[in-house]
Amino acid sequence: MEYAIKLKKQFIHMAILLGILILGLFALIYVMLIPNLKLYGKSDITINLEEPYQEPGYKANWLWKDITDKVKTTGSVDSKKIGDYHINYQLKYFGFTVNKKRNISVEDLENPVLTLQGNNPATICPNAKYEEEGVTALDSVDGDLTEKIKKREYSDKIIYSVVDKNGNRGTITRDLIREDKEAPTITLNSGDTIAIYQGETFVDPGYEVVDNCDKEVKVEVSGTVDANNVGSYQITYKSVDQKQNESIITRTVVVNPKPNNAGKMIYLTFDDGPSSSITPGILQILKEENVKATFFVINHGDNLNYLIKQEDMDGHTVALHSASHNYHSLYQSVDSFFYDFSLIQNKVYQITGKKSTIIRFPGGSSNTVSKFNPGIMTVLTKEVTKRGFTYFDWNVSSEDAGGARNASDVYRNVMTNLGSKTNIVLMHDFEGNYKTLNALRDIIREGKRLGYTFAPITTSTPPIHHHVNN
Repeated sequence: MEYAIKLKKQFIHMAILLGILILGLFALIYVMLIPNLKLYGKSDITINLEEPYQEPGYKANWLWKDITDKVKTTGSVDSKKIGDYHINYQLKYFGFTVNKKRNISVEDLENPVLTLQGNNPATICPNAKYEEEGVTALDSVDGDLTEKIKKREYSDKIIYSVVDKNGNRGTITRDLIREDKEAPTITLNSGDTIAIYQGETFVDPGYEVVDNCDKEVKVEVSGTVDANNVGSYQITYKSVDQKQNESIITRTVVVNPKPNNAGKMIYLTFDDGPSSSITPGILQILKEENVKATFFVINHGDNLNYLIKQEDMDGHTVALHSASHNYHSLYQSVDSFFYDFSLIQNKVYQITGKKSTIIRFPGGSSNTVSKFNPGIMTVLTKEVTKRGFTYFDWNVSSEDAGGARNASDVYRNVMTNLGSKTNIVLMHDFEGNYKTLNALRDIIREGKRLGYTFAPITTSTPPIHHHVNN
């Protein structure tokens, strides 16, 4: 009886095991019969805004047969718009349907781009606060974020940062170099050369001193002038800032002998030349009358270079009046002014071998044609002196470029306005100015009769300066 029961149990166990095997076999066959759909790459993908979506691909097979062409895909990705997108893959084959899905998230992943303006690194004074030169921030999604920039300031750097609406942070650093290697700048009032007559009292016209870091800088003045004895004397101005940067500049004071004619001087000056029709005649009259003059030249082309050469060879002063005589270009900025004057200075040097530093502003230092750039003349009248130039205006005008109608008017305008000492006469030798050419000999002869001495302008000539109106 027990044996029968035991046998029965074994039979049941075998039946169960057989059933499991049969089910497993059917399951295996079923699985093998289901088509296989495989997605390459990740099923969840994140791409940056504006970045084209690249499909990683997929493959389908049934048993050992490639049935990839049976797969149908639906859905699309708009990479120009932030959002979540889905690509669906469906395979129907042999009565089976297989579905898979890929999730694509389009996000703003780019950091804003910050751009520094000005210098980096920036050099500033040891105890100074950095004056911001500018920084901008642009984001591919949010656009201009400049107004949202935040700064963290340290002694040696400034860190700029900005965050866009999607949390992307952009940063940039400006390094700061704290040092003072620049010496004070000393500007001498009335220029670095002053001429006086023997017996006159020398009064130092003074100076201005500025330093890039120190508000107050002392100047030590040394040297003396013996106004009773003819000669050349040096006055030295020395300034040292807190970092021991030293600046030294010298002024020459020339004590000239008193003229026999009690200092009655005429300096004939001719602007806007040379010209082929007028300048040769003026040079001829000056030679015949044994008179030296000053020519403030401009650039009329190389075909007239011989006249500039002749002016120099005859002992006249060749001075500078600009290359272009274009008011708008000249007075546009300090740089444009000196660039223009460097052109005519170089040209005169190439012709004569001499570096002229005597200049006359087109329109004079009192001109108002420069008022389109407020304050430019105030700056230039100081800057030309600082850069080693000496400028001359005039105190007697012939009006030959304006009101004078003929030679008689030119003669009368000059003779009736002559003073007792220094007379700098404004005339012109531009093309066709025959009224000046025809009046010149009479002006010279009458001047001599009245006891005047004629001379060319030099750096020792007492300067005549107009009141600056801009």
